[in-house]
Parts: sequence; C-alpha cells; structure tokens
Amino acid sequence: MEPDWAEGVSETLSWKTDVLTSPSGAEQRIARRLSPRRLYEFTVLAGNADARALETQLFHAGGVTWDMPVFPDVAVLSAPIAAGSQVIAVPAAGRDFVVGDNLLLKEGFGMLAKQTVAQIQSIDAGSVTVTAPLGAWPAGTWVYPLRPAVFTDTPAITRHSDSLMRLQLRFRLAAHNPFAPAMNAAIYRGHPVLEQDADWVDDLTAEYQRQLLELDNEVGIPYRTDTAGRAFIMQQHVWSEIGRQAQARLRGQLYYLRGRQRAIWVASQAQDFIPVRTVGNALVVAVAGFSEFGVVPGRRDLRLQLVDGTRVYRRILTATRLSDYELLALDGDVPPADSISQVSLMALCRQNTDDITWEHTTDADGFAQVSTTFRGLRDELE
Repeated sequence: MEPDWAEGVSETLSWKTDVLTSPSGAEQRIARRLSPRRLYEFTVLAGNADARALETQLFHAGGVTWDMPVFPDVAVLSAPIAAGSQVIAVPAAGRDFVVGDNLLLKEGFGMLAKQTVAQIQSIDAGSVTVTAPLGAWPAGTWVYPLRPAVFTDTPAITRHSDSLMRLQLRFRLAAHNPFAPAMNAAIYRGHPVLEQDADWVDDLTAEYQRQLLELDNEVGIPYRTDTAGRAFIMQQHVWSEIGRQAQARLRGQLYYLRGRQRAIWVASQAQDFIPVRTVGNALVVAVAGFSEFGVVPGRRDLRLQLVDGTRVYRRILTATRLSDYELLALDGDVPPADSISQVSLMALCRQNTDDITWEHTTDADGFAQVSTTFRGLRDELE
C-alpha cells in the first residue's frame, strides 16, 4: 500500500555513540554500531477493498517481519519485460536493492493491484537480475526495493468512515544498513570542513553552552563554576537536496560523521567580521570587540568566502585594536579585502544527536530535507 505523499515519508538513521566528557570539556567518543538503524514512518490512507485487505494483514501478520517497500527508491520500467525474462532494466545505482533481498513489481495503486515479489540475484548499474523467470510486465510498472522490517509499535487506525481509514506506520529495518562513507571536502588542520551552507528555509538557531557545575546546600548562597572555562557553540544546520545524486552524496557525509562520533569544522553562517583592507598576512576589519578578549580556542579559526565562490581557511594568531578597526594577524596569505564577501568564524564540532531524520517530500529523484545540530569541541584536544 503506497504512502500518502501529502505528508511525505520520514527516514531516520540512528547511530549509537558513547560520549565520555571530562569536566574540562575533552571528549572520548566510541561508535557502538557497525551501521545505523533505519526507521521509516509514513501515513497510509486506505478505503473500501484496500482497507479491508490491509486490516486483515495487520491482524494476521502484525508481529512478524515484513517486506517493506523502500518508497523513496522506486524505479519505473521504461520498457516492457517479456515473459520468461529474469532481467529488469531499471537504474539500480543509488537505490536500496540488495542481493538476496526481494523486490516488488507493481502495476497500479492499492493493496489489490497486480503485483509480484521476486528475489534479487545480482545488481548492475542499469539492471537488476532476479532468481526466477518473470511474467510479462508493461512499461510504467513500478519497481520497489524490499527490505525486511518490523513494526516499532502497533499501528493505530483512525476510521474516517465505515470504509475509509488512515494508519500511521512505523517500521524498523531488520537488517544491516551499510553505505559508503565519503566526505569529499576540504581538510583543515586534520579534519574535514562542512562546505555546504545551510538552507535558510527557516530561521536557524544557535546558542553557546557551558559546562556549569552548581553546588547548593539549600541554605547558603549557591556556588557555580564553569568547569571547562569556555563556551561551546550549538547551532542548527539544514540541508535541502534535490536529486538522487545529491542525496546520495549527503548520505555518504552523514555515514562519515557516524552520528556524534566524528568531528568536522562548521562555519557560524554569520558575517562575524566586516573586512576593510589587508596588510600582508593581516586582515583589517571593522570593530567587533574581538580583540578585547584575545584569541582563544574555539573562536580563532576563520572561513573567508570570496566573491567567486572560493573559500579560504585561516587561523587568527593575534588581534589588535586600531581605533575604529581591529587588525587580525592570520597564519597565511590573505586575499584582497574587496574580493571577500563574508568572514565567518569556524568551530570544530560534532553532531549533537545520533538520530538524523530525512524528510522525503517525494522519492529520492525529487526533494528531501535533513536537519541536524552541531556542538562545538575543544579542537586543541582532538
């Protein structure tokens, strides 16, 4: 039964990371899963015969392992399949076809549409071979990868009438979920840089967290101390991706990060300094109050965004107040000030959650959105 795409399909990648944090803010992070668990959530609207057939299946098979169609990875036959053929000509690259698992051929919508299940024998970039001969299938037939999955909880049925019902289905894949990790990003001081800016589809949130310890005997004045002695940035990042290739690239990046385990440089997304001119390896900027507190870890690395799209990464060595300006001495060459469109501070971060949710508005050839939150680290101890 197809999902109600008006509400989309949610896919959650769930890693498991043990994060051991010292009072100084130093961390040890240990990945506990070889691959993330994958959970799918979607709504089904069924009526008449489809509703009756679906409810019958839920009654008899609600506690067993299902073959769940991976709806975002649907493919469409561009040419008919002749009876007796075992080869299905569909683009398999970037879709969740797995040798030994099954696929679904389906013609039309609903539980009672013509359909068949076949086991996958081999996979090429442009075709999938099954283990047994197929019947004749016309062009336009849908081909879904099937993955073993179980319900995470009992589906709740909402009856809109005596023949129309809505269900919220939540599946967890009962299988290993490998994917090739790939960052394909610039490396700065031993760690990759998140080069793709956030999609400002909504206001982005940020805050500075501290490791505060408060001692209070409920009698005297409470005593508070900042055990790390510094702040850690916490900021939101949103990706909006169109197309299967772009979504596969993002998935590879998330697999590289492994939830909360691995570190990455993340820019503040703000215009933290206004460039005025350059003097050798120094950048003169409008006063931002930066020199008053000196150069400290967590707030000393810059991303220089140039007007031609190039990005340059530098570390601030010293900061000096010059009347209405501040002079930032950097650790490398500085592009001319009139070629710089934005100067943003960067922080070495990790994700703040092991659970990353994809909101599939359409199948993966269309649009999906992913949101996460990054938390600052002590880069001098990583």
